This record gives sequence, C-alpha cells and structure tokens, in this order.
Amino acid sequence: MDGFVLTWAGECSSWECDDLGHLNMRYYVRKFGQARAGLFVRLGLTHAYKPGTSSTVRVRDFHIRYQAEAHPGNPLKVMSAILQLHEDTVQLCHIMYHEDGRVAASAVETVEHFYLTAHRTFAWPKRVQLSAKTFTVPMPDVAKPRNIDLSVAHIGRTAQVLRDAGLCPVGTGVFEASETDITEYVTAGAIFGRTTSSIAWFRDGWPELYDHAYREANLSATLLEARLVFHNHPQQGDAYDYMPVLVGADAYTRRFVHNLVDPISGESWATMEACGCKFDLNTRRLIKMTEADIASLMAAAKPDLTP
Repeated sequence: MDGFVLTWAGECSSWECDDLGHLNMRYYVRKFGQARAGLFVRLGLTHAYKPGTSSTVRVRDFHIRYQAEAHPGNPLKVMSAILQLHEDTVQLCHIMYHEDGRVAASAVETVEHFYLTAHRTFAWPKRVQLSAKTFTVPMPDVAKPRNIDLSVAHIGRTAQVLRDAGLCPVGTGVFEASETDITEYVTAGAIFGRTTSSIAWFRDGWPELYDHAYREANLSATLLEARLVFHNHPQQGDAYDYMPVLVGADAYTRRFVHNLVDPISGESWATMEACGCKFDLNTRRLIKMTEADIASLMAAAKPDLTP
C-alpha cells in the first residue's frame, strides 16, 4: 500500500507461542514495538532508542486486531504508516502480514514525543514533520476496529471504585526491568503479558475453562481485539493488581475490561478493553454461544464498569 514502509520482518518462534499453539498476544505487541522503532528511525529520530538519549517516544493508546493465527515457523512482516501527526503525538498504523499476503494482525496506536529528563511531552522536530508527509495515509479498512470505539475515552477507575463494585484482584505482581524500555517505563507488551498471565484466574469471564469436559474436548478461548490505554506509567519495581470484569456478551463474543491498578496508591495504571470468544482448537474456529450461555454470563456481568 502507498505510504506504508517495511519496518520489521522475522518469524513466529515456538517459544513465543502459548498453550493454544499460536503466537501469544504479548509477542504480537512486541513485534509491533519493533515496527514502531523502525518507523521512527526512518522519520529521522535516529537517537530515540539509543542509550543516553534525552528524548524518545512513549505509547499512550494501543489498539490491536488479531486476524489470522501465526504458528511456529511462520514468516511475518510489518508494514507501517502514519495516520495523523499532531504537535507532540502521532497516530500510527501497523499491519502484520503472513508470507502468503494474509493479514495476521493490525495495530493502531497513539504515541507521544517524550522528553526523558523533564518527564513531559514536547513538539516533534521539523525534520519529523517534513518526513511524515511521505508516510501519511488514510486509515485502511483492515485496521479499523470492529467491536471497540477508539473515540471513547477510558476513565481508569481506582482500586476503591472497583472494590466497591464487587471486584477483587485475581492477579498481582511487581514489574521487572525486562518489562521496561529506553523510557524506563513499562511497555505495552508487558501490560498485555501480565494480563494473559493472569487470565486463568478470571472465572467470571471464562467459566468454561474450569469445566474439565470442555477442556478435554480441546476447546478453549481466544482474544479477537483489544485496546490498551495508559492512565499512569509504571516503572521497574512498581506493583500492580489485576482486576478484570465482564461487561457484556452476545452470540459470538464477550467483552471485558482488564484493570491494572497500583495497590499502594489505588490509582489506575492502565485499562484494557477486550473482545474474546470461545475457540475450538480442533477446527481453529470460534464457537457460537447458546442463549443459556449468554444468560449465565450476563448474570455475572457488570455493564456499568466500562473502561
């Protein structure tokens, strides 16, 4: 596509895959992070990822759609472009392709130009403003959200508000150095990783995963689409509580909000709006839910706890 440039190419490695046999969501996000770096280098920010830099870029909002599974050994590549350039932020689009041209996933993200020593955003330099014109495109259909509205702002509810609504942590931990980047803040990929590592405890969202017969039939669940919004940026050594909630369900999908909060201050680190489905590992297709399934889920849902 005109305006898009190759920013990353590699493969899906077996160690990046999960128990479903496909590329885990955190590694999609990491590969898109590589593509982001590749694009900014081409835009003229050649210093942004080098040690000792005083300014770089930081993700504020990240949306992803998973479209065709990637399995171990599959070659993959990412093409990237700019959707909108603002004074100190930019909206980027990345499309990941299989070798045969199928789209594996797409991402749309808002990234800010960040001054590390002053911990604030600042305007893009003239060279970036000029070079951006070459890479600017309209939003391609393949990257448009299907179940998530990118124009809706996330609230970022506090731990106390979530507890008062009946939620409790089902995951917790402390962020490590390996989960940060040149900014010394935790990456979007790490947030996705902490979410996927805790999802097995989310009984209200995925009751089927506690059903032995369901698992024996080689049935599971998968993520279709998600949007992550940072409200505060955690660093190495910061703790988090993971407080997910089911907010809706229909015949094919169920919708969640994954809340990561600071257990010390109670403030929100990030919210992830997500859409998933039941998944047949034999046919590699989603499973339609019955009316009874939907009614059971909605009995436990909290539709008012939007992100």
